[in-house]
Amino acid sequence: MRYYFIMIGKLKKNLILAVVIGGLIVAGAIIYSNQSKGTILSSKEVGDKVINFINQNLLPKGTTASLLNVSEENGNYKIHFKIGEKEIDSYVTKNGKLLFVEGIDLDAKPKTPEPKTYTIGNFEVGKDEICKEDEKPLVYFFGSKSCLHCRWEHPIVEKAAKNFEGLISFHNNMDSQADMDIFGKYSNGSIPTLVLGCKYSRVGSGESVGEEEESNALIALMCKLTENKRAETCNKVQNLIDQIK
Repeated sequence: MRYYFIMIGKLKKNLILAVVIGGLIVAGAIIYSNQSKGTILSSKEVGDKVINFINQNLLPKGTTASLLNVSEENGNYKIHFKIGEKEIDSYVTKNGKLLFVEGIDLDAKPKTPEPKTYTIGNFEVGKDEICKEDEKPLVYFFGSKSCLHCRWEHPIVEKAAKNFEGLISFHNNMDSQADMDIFGKYSNGSIPTLVLGCKYSRVGSGESVGEEEESNALIALMCKLTENKRAETCNKVQNLIDQIK
């Protein structure tokens, strides 16, 4: 199950930076101007308008967008801006009235997406090397107390991770804006999001299978990441470990 954060014009709190970065995928009109339809604004005026709108309406306190460049493209302004280390392109009509958060080339041939591989717990198997901190596999949880599915998943993840204290580095990002680069890479802007060792990731909770099955899947994946070094724990889920791709 998934709790969706993507709400154009009403993004307010908790992980909003990631939503702005990962969720700017649907074209929409979100800037309104008092200018008449025939008024053409300068590139500087439009650039300032977009950045002000993002900073005042989309980002949490302490996070700001900065303008990198404004250019003309196909009769509109192309706005190139930055949030943190992420650079983003959006498009604005020259009268500054409409912001399109993504330009889609209708003449481009659609790319055939690479088939995804999944393993136990409905976790996607990535191609990245196992990410570590102090030689320990990194485990990330992203969620918010305002999210029902996050509240269900969170204690299960915490309990599973506790079995591997000293063997993993657990980043418990409940109502936190830490590790937004990881969230932006492995999530579509929804929570809860779990990233295990940058090798296994999932958006959504395990409510559909129940607490016991979800817990066992998490433990088995952490056993795999830690090479079964916590034998007393891993031996109990060896049948699941053997199924991991």
